[in-house]
Amino acid sequence: MKGVNQLPGLLQKPVKTFEGHTEGIYSLSTFPDGKRIATAAGDKTIRIWRVEDGAEMIEWVMKQHVLALVLLENGKQVVSAEGELPDGIDEDDYVFDPNDVLDWQLWVRDVENGRVVAGPLEGHTSIVMTLDMSPDGDMLASGSWDSTVILWDTSTWQRKGQPILCGSHIMCIRFSATGQLGVATEDDIQIWDLDRRKRLAQFKGHHDFNNAQNSELTWTRDDAHLISAGSGYDPVIRSWDTSTWKQAGDPWIGHDKNAGAISHIILNPAGTLLASASQDCTVRLWRFHTGTEVAQFKQPHPVGCVAFSVDGRSIFSGGWDNKISQWEIPEDVLAVAQSDSLARAKNEAARGKDNMKRLLNSGIPGQRRNKPLNYQRTIYSTSPLASAGSPSPSRSLNLGAFFDGVRPLSDKKGKQKERRSKRNAPQVVDVPLGIATPGDAVGEDDGVRPYVLFFCLSWLKKKKKKKPDPPPVVYDDEFDDDESEHAVADIPIPTIRTQPDTHREVKLTPKTFFQSQPEAGPSRPTPPVDDRQEAARITIVQHEEMELTPMASQSRPEAVPSRLIVDAHAGEQSS
Repeated sequence: MKGVNQLPGLLQKPVKTFEGHTEGIYSLSTFPDGKRIATAAGDKTIRIWRVEDGAEMIEWVMKQHVLALVLLENGKQVVSAEGELPDGIDEDDYVFDPNDVLDWQLWVRDVENGRVVAGPLEGHTSIVMTLDMSPDGDMLASGSWDSTVILWDTSTWQRKGQPILCGSHIMCIRFSATGQLGVATEDDIQIWDLDRRKRLAQFKGHHDFNNAQNSELTWTRDDAHLISAGSGYDPVIRSWDTSTWKQAGDPWIGHDKNAGAISHIILNPAGTLLASASQDCTVRLWRFHTGTEVAQFKQPHPVGCVAFSVDGRSIFSGGWDNKISQWEIPEDVLAVAQSDSLARAKNEAARGKDNMKRLLNSGIPGQRRNKPLNYQRTIYSTSPLASAGSPSPSRSLNLGAFFDGVRPLSDKKGKQKERRSKRNAPQVVDVPLGIATPGDAVGEDDGVRPYVLFFCLSWLKKKKKKKPDPPPVVYDDEFDDDESEHAVADIPIPTIRTQPDTHREVKLTPKTFFQSQPEAGPSRPTPPVDDRQEAARITIVQHEEMELTPMASQSRPEAVPSRLIVDAHAGEQSS
């Protein structure tokens, strides 16, 4: 660490101040658009400021104290924790009485017009010190000195299940990127799985060092580490490995041990710098990669909260001087942070490649790792998972060698004969086509793929396309059959018949075609019709009624359906 007088920012003045509060600043949040910030102070007000010029845009005056606020992900709503403070809390010798019941509530307001969207949200019976939003924005968590955490559904603003009992005053709660909840209490640090309501880890943290309190928490972006800060008895920053929940490396030492607790810690958007605000009247920047202090900003009064700008190039701090200060991060510090970010991205890419190599080198699930697989260009009658052979050769991708085993055995122009001599003859098991199963496989160990290509042999069999059946041939006698089906049964010949009084042309329809007709009688000759008219229609002549008397020597014929088709070219017949 550089000497105190050599730290960047030590003699630096804020580039901008936001003045308007009449008491100390308790909480500070930046809007996602980077153009506004929201603050809560001891003067019982919530104010929204414009970053560009430091102007106050909105002021909401509350009836009670506001100790914590948080913005919803879209920045359209602000959630605040409001309530009454116990008497004498400002005194140095104040001792909190856990039996005191204090009325604390949560309120949700619209940022644009200040309208109350939800509230009061009740459930806590003591001071609510901390709020945090889940990564997906579906859940809000509130932590209180009543030793409980309450989860709220942000779509309905109803409580989700029963409060989580933590056993001690809650100082800070923070969600991880995966949705786990870290809880810092006076006595320990707890990690909770909220879906199962199960405590995953619990350790003393700073309480192991001089019985200090665990005052603040923040997670790294990859959830690999949980960062914590302690009270005045242990005013240092510690990193905890989330795989073992053991301390990783040495503590980050720099804040004054005699001044008081570290009030707030937060990581920049890139995860390369950490800012800490303390009652020692300083805001400090730490290089996360090494845990060393790289910048320090001095203020005249204790600092209660700190936040990074959205672009990560400046920080905002608020404290007991009743104003918010904006500090520009020195360029050399930003350059170091940028190099750390690039190195981190490179390391992540390298880890990704190593993970891919381990994945490719790993055996098939269920296969013994101490027996490397050696696939040959062979058609198996059973799965090759049971086979084991010599260690695999050098890992190089040879697609030509792989597909040589499945190319068609064509001897055109002698090319296939040359290729056939260069490879081993496959061992073939007599498996009838159409009966093969996915267990039959073709594969070759090319040193890269820890698998084989499975397929059914029946898929290789060329299937002849089935020709569609030709349309059925229709013969004239089928019409006769159809006509016989519609024939009228034994019906006697009527004695009254019709004789046409006029010649009418009737178009033939299916109904007329199959309709039964009386036996033909005498008819009158029809006028001549040309060939074109004859081809277009068939003329049916109806007859007028007339009485017929059968001859004595002639028997009555059996009644059957009949049609009378008049030939237009026939000669004239006498009736």
